[in-house]
Amino acid sequence: MKKYLVTAMAGLLLLAPTAYADATSSVTKISQASPFPAGCDHKDPVGTNYPNAEVQPDIAVDPHNPAHMVSAFQTDRWSGVGGHGLITAATFDGGRTWTYATPPAVSTCAGGGFDRATDTQVSIGNNGQVFLTSLSMNTTTPHGDHAILVVRSGDGGRSWGPPTTITREGTGDTDNIWNDLPTVYANGKDVYVAWDRIDLNDGTAPIYLAHSGDGGTTWGEARKVVGFDATKGVSGIRLAAVQGKLVAFFAYYEPIPGTSDYATSWRSATSADRGETWSAPTVIAPATAVGTKEPGGKNVRDGHAIFGQLAAGPNGELRAVWQGSQFTGDHDGIVLATSTDAGATWSAPVPVGSSPAKQFMPAVAVNSDGVVGVTYYQLDSTGTTYWQATSATGTSWRANKLAGPFDITSAPVVTDGSYYVGDYHGMAAAGGCFVSVFAKTNSGQPDNRTDVFVTVS
Repeated sequence: MKKYLVTAMAGLLLLAPTAYADATSSVTKISQASPFPAGCDHKDPVGTNYPNAEVQPDIAVDPHNPAHMVSAFQTDRWSGVGGHGLITAATFDGGRTWTYATPPAVSTCAGGGFDRATDTQVSIGNNGQVFLTSLSMNTTTPHGDHAILVVRSGDGGRSWGPPTTITREGTGDTDNIWNDLPTVYANGKDVYVAWDRIDLNDGTAPIYLAHSGDGGTTWGEARKVVGFDATKGVSGIRLAAVQGKLVAFFAYYEPIPGTSDYATSWRSATSADRGETWSAPTVIAPATAVGTKEPGGKNVRDGHAIFGQLAAGPNGELRAVWQGSQFTGDHDGIVLATSTDAGATWSAPVPVGSSPAKQFMPAVAVNSDGVVGVTYYQLDSTGTTYWQATSATGTSWRANKLAGPFDITSAPVVTDGSYYVGDYHGMAAAGGCFVSVFAKTNSGQPDNRTDVFVTVS
């Protein structure tokens, strides 16, 4: 086993110096030209389509084979929401070669019944099966026919089976319901899909969850597991298992009495019985993000009020990261908190590094040595760069630029005028290495505004 892991890690280390070289580091492009032709959804265009624009990537590493990784992302991004479909890229040799696939039936362009697909995530179970989620929709606003789908691959991501519908709502008796931001998490034969189910009438958004105990063959009923009073709710749920418990990390919002504003905080909840029952949410810290603007004054859509990220370490620890201004004042930096008791209590938040530049959209992983890694975008007068900070303690950091600078104003533009490379990106540990995927712009290429890249360190 030890010899096998050494060989697998050697394959991982071959990934970095291939394909594409930035000024200060090497990364590998893993996206390709879109397989979907223009007009493949057979609908009149609503909004602007950006062909070949891949955004919002995620990545998972096989817990028993660190050379096996699968990434997923959306392509042909629309300005309103979603893309023509989803693409997966799988490697079995640490990134030297990649196999591409289009999960079937998650969108019309992929042979399904939904106009668009978005918000994909991937997770690999202990048996090597890969699971992918999609928010698929026949609407261009958060109101109307939509579904949360899960798709399974039994061959490591080379091909995909038909999707399973976890929930489908938004019409008839449920026309006031919007199911949003699904996440998938596989832990052995247990597979979980969680999301926030928004009541558009009063803004309530409890946590809903569906569980499979047999590796995705059958699924239990989608049900509310953590609820809130009217006008209160969650977004951006992330899951991890540690110390025999399942932990959810999320942003929580509630109205500020006497105002039209909302207070947001980062919280967690814990289940000791595989998602059947849950603790009351624990408050980790207030959310203080102010958002990111590029030097010209336009917003960068960075998921600052929606998404943090969560990772479990080999010693029973949890690391949570988010974007906030409590240590930086007039702009956002990256913030981390730690739990050593499965989310029951959390440390005081600490800054990840001390750069004066604007930082946004973090991801986190903990490697087999217990070192925590955080990746994020950084924006200053030179452009946008992509960074990784590492720490053995979670308090003292070493930061390295992985890619850039590039021009964020070349990115697709969403409805509110913000530049968009995704609300999140993916990061995972592969033994003692860190693997991350991110979207990067291509200046002067209006028909290929963004590509997805992977880096291993």
